[in-house]
Amino acid sequence: MKLTIEIKAKDGKFQELYQTLYALLPSIRKQKGCLDCRIYKDSEDDNIFFLSFDWEDQPVLDYFLRSNSGSAFLGAVEVLSETSRVKIGNDESSHGIDVLKRMRKET
Repeated sequence: MKLTIEIKAKDGKFQELYQTLYALLPSIRKQKGCLDCRIYKDSEDDNIFFLSFDWEDQPVLDYFLRSNSGSAFLGAVEVLSETSRVKIGNDESSHGIDVLKRMRKET
């Protein structure tokens, strides 16, 4: 399952957000079912970057969102980003970060 997130950092918070998420990569990659996890910087806008995740399936993504790493990830995005767009799986429509928060709360 592919998860792609475009994040625009708040003014003056790009480096802090980027470093926080970059520091989380090793623990995210160790999560059961994580096939790949990468950060890409936008070449045209210094405040935007993309996170690309590949998960085995929906249940392991759900498990990650409920984990400590998932909580830290969502918290960093919420506090330090201005906007975010989330694409899940083959769905071409984008959603706000709230879609991941809702998935985290669902059982």
